[in-house]
Amino acid sequence: MFRKLPLVITHLLAVGMCLALAVASVVAQSQATTGNIEGRVLDPQQAVVTGASVTAVNQATGLEKNATVDDEGNFRLILLPPGSYTVRATGQGFAQTELRDVAVTVGGATPLELNLSVGGTSESVTVSAEAPIVETTRTSVSTTVNQRAIENLPVNGRNYLDFATLTPGVVRDPTRGGDLSVGGQKGTLNNLQVDGADNNNTFFGQAFGRTGVRPPYQFSEESVQEFQVNQNGFSAEFGRAGGAVINVVTKSGTNEFHGGVFEYFRDEALNANTSNLKATQAQGNRPNQRPPSQINQFGGRIGGPIVKNRAFFFFTYDGQRQNLPNPVEPPNFFAQTAAIQALLLPRLNTYPVNRDQDVYMAKTDISLNNSNQLSVRFNRQNFTGVNNEFTGQLATEEHSGNSLAKTTTFSGTLASTISTSVVNEFRFQFARDAEPGTANSELPETQINTDNGFLLLGRNNFSPRETTIKRAQFIDNLSYVRGRHNFKTGVDFNFDRVLNFFPGFFSGQYTFSTITLSTGERLNGYQAFQRNIPSGFTQRFGLPNTSGPTTNPDLTDYAVFAQDDWRVTPKLTFNLGVRYDYQSLAAPPLQNPDPVLAAAGLDTGFQPEDKNNVAPRLGFSYAFDDKSVVRGGYGIFYGRTTGIMLGTAHSGNGIQTTGVTLSSNAAITGAGLT
Repeated sequence: MFRKLPLVITHLLAVGMCLALAVASVVAQSQATTGNIEGRVLDPQQAVVTGASVTAVNQATGLEKNATVDDEGNFRLILLPPGSYTVRATGQGFAQTELRDVAVTVGGATPLELNLSVGGTSESVTVSAEAPIVETTRTSVSTTVNQRAIENLPVNGRNYLDFATLTPGVVRDPTRGGDLSVGGQKGTLNNLQVDGADNNNTFFGQAFGRTGVRPPYQFSEESVQEFQVNQNGFSAEFGRAGGAVINVVTKSGTNEFHGGVFEYFRDEALNANTSNLKATQAQGNRPNQRPPSQINQFGGRIGGPIVKNRAFFFFTYDGQRQNLPNPVEPPNFFAQTAAIQALLLPRLNTYPVNRDQDVYMAKTDISLNNSNQLSVRFNRQNFTGVNNEFTGQLATEEHSGNSLAKTTTFSGTLASTISTSVVNEFRFQFARDAEPGTANSELPETQINTDNGFLLLGRNNFSPRETTIKRAQFIDNLSYVRGRHNFKTGVDFNFDRVLNFFPGFFSGQYTFSTITLSTGERLNGYQAFQRNIPSGFTQRFGLPNTSGPTTNPDLTDYAVFAQDDWRVTPKLTFNLGVRYDYQSLAAPPLQNPDPVLAAAGLDTGFQPEDKNNVAPRLGFSYAFDDKSVVRGGYGIFYGRTTGIMLGTAHSGNGIQTTGVTLSSNAAITGAGLT
């Protein structure tokens, strides 16, 4: 499926090794799936306790991580899965101190100051930790939506990404449905990661499965443990985003069996008929009757141990059935003659818009041994949207079609503790996002000017269609803790092979608008349609020896980074890093040989290469106390080129597809198209 990789991979690996060595004298502020616990261990005189041992135990799974206090009294426990921990500190000649309920969040660094009291080895002091009011070492601007918020806050439609709008500066993108706009940036500039793997539809520049566009969501709300919205100043580990990086962590099983079920049902019997629909029914001599309208959301979750403290499972199912009415209410229709109404009324019925979806997720977490933890996840989305291709009060049923979305993601993470100061994370993902659409009609598209929008008949101008992405992704990150520094370096290779079939206007489009005949008679759009007098026609065609409306805008992303979280003092933290991104774009399959283009220096076979995407990052935080902190940062951030832009460039080169546009009735009649 994947062609031989270019030499750039070898170069990037070499750059990555050099960067890792370079930062060893000066990696993560935010992490995709984990968090840290860091701080100091002090004696009763506030002197550091060198050589003390610090252990963190996950209260739900028994996962244990250890660290040794350095000469300056500092310790770091890195790459901890989000959850509640018990932290124990012991030192020679001191009683053990134990803190319970220490919270770790995705991308967060939980600060702790452990105070040991003089005592024997059999003595211990146990207290409950309080969550810090402010995360004093974080240099980026980010917000975490935790499990409590996801489980208890209401959301219409069960799309967990709607919770992101609780973050200041985050709204639904008003220019395109389903997108989040962060800091005023377009949704195409965001980067969504689930369990550290890329979850973006790189063709459309949206989430996998195009969440919120037609399908309601790709991952069930029941599957999400928490997520972090990184708005600005995020570290070099994260890229391919000029807007926000959203890191989502899915739930895992624990040492106890837990589960739950849910059901939400809504029926038209609980709704009043709309005033517009009642008026339309009365004008058409139809009874005042509410059309069928049901929304049913149901599902559940279950998780627990396979082997206590060693292996766990988690499974969710989320089903959704929607049957919503789409009334067709063209303006000025009932002001037309009885003949026009009789001609069009059979095509203006209220029709159902159904959204049926099933989402499954299965996940297992296995502690292979004390040093290696493996997590594997499978998620499947099956969505069928009957008449979802085109809807609205001016769109008839024949102008619509069925929208399908079938996504599959299989991903895994192997976290290997090489020593108490060195940890490696390897991630992989294989995924597929198939989104075909069908057409309800074989007739050419017809748009009738109603003086307040166009009534749409016949086949819409883009269906049938298909966009399918096949993905393979490989990530490897190496973390090294030394003194006040937390170094991190890594590589990320993402290969997307894309099939796009988009026959835009291939079935033709007629336009009926207000027109004045040679006799001086003036017809409105309805009258022109009745008498078959179009005022415009357009159609596109695939040219011989080309793939016509089919393109393969393959995208390959390479990245390498290195960074350092440097805790200069207990109050001052720096995040230093650099990242390099290269996006390889598929070369155009054809070159337009037109000498006029050549003379103008235009080459439609040109393959752009942007190889200077070096992105330095610098962030700092200074904590005046545990309630007040000032943060600042600088960085260069690069977004992606979407596949739809590349595919349009490939098919719009003048020799793969062409078209004809006729803008008068005389020209249409002369071409024999009436």
